[in-house]
Formats: sequence, structure tokens, C-alpha cells
Amino acid sequence: MPLLNSIGARNDETFPHSDNQIMFNFLVKLLRVLFSTFFKKRKDLAFTILLLKKENEIMKRHFNLQNRKILSNHSDRFCLSLIGSLSKRAIFHLTIVKPETLLEWQRRFIKKRWSFKHKKRGRKPVTTELKKLILEMKTDNPLWGCRRISDELKTLNINIHHTTVNKIIQSFRKEGKIQPTGSWKKFLKSHWDSLFAMDLMTIDTLLGKRFYLLIILELKSRRIIRYDLTENPCREFVKQRIELFSEDYQEKKTIIYDNALQFTSIDYSWYGIKGVNICTSAPNMNAFVERLNGTIRREALDHFLLFSEKQVRKIISEYVSYYNYQRPHQGINRIPNGVICSTTGIIKRESVLGGLHHNYYRSSA
Repeated sequence: MPLLNSIGARNDETFPHSDNQIMFNFLVKLLRVLFSTFFKKRKDLAFTILLLKKENEIMKRHFNLQNRKILSNHSDRFCLSLIGSLSKRAIFHLTIVKPETLLEWQRRFIKKRWSFKHKKRGRKPVTTELKKLILEMKTDNPLWGCRRISDELKTLNINIHHTTVNKIIQSFRKEGKIQPTGSWKKFLKSHWDSLFAMDLMTIDTLLGKRFYLLIILELKSRRIIRYDLTENPCREFVKQRIELFSEDYQEKKTIIYDNALQFTSIDYSWYGIKGVNICTSAPNMNAFVERLNGTIRREALDHFLLFSEKQVRKIISEYVSYYNYQRPHQGINRIPNGVICSTTGIIKRESVLGGLHHNYYRSSA
């Protein structure tokens, strides 16, 4: 009875009902029993009594809560596993859980005790704004590498290693946001101010005659600089037009042409022009003027019965004027030689090529 009285002593008025305080009270009772028990024979008996008392406490709480399933909190599992580790015989008197469950609780407490949660250390993640800045630098400066971009960011007081910059660039490259630096499109755009294209297109009439239309196109503005019609596209004919073209544009320029003999047999350096001939069977290398040839056919020549050179010249002349001054271009989203239109006034229209096309404008009157 003295042992039972010492075990069953409660002090609920002093401490609040919390898991930590219940665990503390249980450990105090356990220590009292251990100090009062001097013989090994009575040790298993004391732990068995503590085990049954704890089980009785759990069952009382279970009946008070009226739950179908017996619930145990953290302190209950800790106390039962502590008793089971101190006395192997006391485990066999446990009825609410299996001995295997009690051993599993012990392994969990040991694992949790010796598992330390370390804070993640290392480099801070790169922000989205910094990634956009790196993408902008690489796009605007295709010749810059990861080390150059890293050094440039240091001048902005942004310290980032060049390997991190390289990983970001590679991820953008896989997503298709960074194009290869050696593409033909980038080469053309880097020479927009001095780049022109030249080509000859054929025009057949109903009477069996074939005419050749020479076109020189400015790639930056999509403007037709010079055009002329002939039956004999010889070397001297092309040479005379190149000479007139060089007089109109005194600055240094580059002209792209195909491998026709009329073009390749001319020494363009005499006129201050750098000639670039495209590869064989590669019309895409001169795509802008090739597309212009198709546009002239689809929007003008294919809709007329052609008889004479005079008729063809009139159609070409009227369409070139419409092409340069009135027709908007999708590639540049504007008219090559267009003027800023007024935002007020009555909208009027005028016919082009006999009503084949119409030009819309605002009239102030």
C-alpha cells in the first residue's frame, strides 16, 4: 500500500494539464519508485504497477471522450516506451497495444532524438529579375560569354559566379529564348543599314515574248530602289544599273545576288560595293527579293493579260509606286516611304491598277 500510495499521488492543483507537465509528473513518480525500490525482485513489480496505472489512465480518458478507437498522445507513448525499455517483463502486462507497437515507439523516439535538422546552407536562389537581366544581356550582346556577363554584373554590385550564369544561359537556350549567334537572320540584321538585294525575274506575254525585270531592294526598309525592264539581260545592262545605283548611294554598301552570270561577272569593288553571291540552289539566302518577285506576280501580273512591253512597264511602274508609298509591309509593320497620316478627316479611297487594289487615306477637306 505505501508503494501504491506513492505511485498514485497526484498534484493536479499545482501544475496545468499539458503534455510536458504530465511527462514531468510521471518522471517524478518514477524516480520516487526507483529510489524506494532497492531490490531487483521488486523492480519489475514497480514498473508493472506503473504500466498498469498508465494504461488505466488512458482507458479512463478513452471512456470520458467516448471514442471507439483508443487514442494516445505523445506523453502516453513516451511513458509506455520508457517503461518497456526499463523492464522487459512489464511489457507482457500491456493490453491496449501490442509489444511490437511499443518497440516501434521506442525506435521512433531514438531516431527523433538523434536526428538533427540542419538549416539549408549554400548559395541563395537566383531571383527572376536577375535571370531576366542575364537573358537581356545575352540577347543584346551575343558575343558575351558567362564570364563577361558575370564581370558586367559585378559593376552593378551584383555578385554572381560565372558557373551560375552559364547554367541560367543554358536553361534559356534549351527553352529556345536564345538563338544561335551564327544564324543568317542575325547576320542580315547586323548589316541592315548598308544591305541591298538584287535579282532578275521573268515576265512572259501572250505573244511569246519574255521580258526580264531587274530589281534592287533595300532590305532595311523593304523599299524598291531601282527597277528596269529589258528583253536582253546582258552583263552590260546590269553593269549600267549598278553604276547608277552606286551614284545614288555613295556610302559603303553590300549587295546580295544569285549565281547568274550577269551578276557574278561584274567587279563590284570598282563601284565601292561589296558583292555577296548566295550558295547554289539556296534561294532562302536571298529570301527578301525572292518574296518580292512572288508578291509582284500574285498582286499584279497574274491578274492581267500581258501583250506588250509598254503595258508591262505601266503595270510595274504603278505597282512599284503603290508598293513603296501605300502598301504596308508585315516584316516592318509600316509603309517603306509612308508618311504619318492624320487622325482626323473623312476616310477616302483611290483605286490602284484599275481597282485591283485600293488605297485608303484621310482627307482634311
